[in-house]
Amino acid sequence: QHGCPTVVDGVMVLGGLSIKLVRWGFVRRPFYVLAVSRKRIARNSGNRFEDVGWWDPNPAPDGNQHMGLKIDRIRYWLTAGAVPTDKVQALLQRSGVVPPKPVPHWLSKVQHTPEDQLKWQSQLKDK
Repeated sequence: QHGCPTVVDGVMVLGGLSIKLVRWGFVRRPFYVLAVSRKRIARNSGNRFEDVGWWDPNPAPDGNQHMGLKIDRIRYWLTAGAVPTDKVQALLQRSGVVPPKPVPHWLSKVQHTPEDQLKWQSQLKDK
């Protein structure tokens, strides 16, 4: 049925979940909590299933951005059907929790041969 959870390999798979950033902190000094919640719930509503990490984008005195993750809980929620937002996906890729998404062939950098470069240069000179 629609909206009912199913069990796959001992894990309850829920629909409509996302891992998103919840903003905390002060004016011009943000601090984010990675939270699992329903996709249609506002990020600051407080209606969350679990907090699975934090991220401080402000550079620390050592010049780095710091983040803390509950990797086992993130992997659990990903197997349960939670979909990370684009920014959370980038953070998880940067930390090595999830593999990077494959780049479509039309966006990958095409290696041009020197003959191709000469062909385009000659076409530009003709105009």
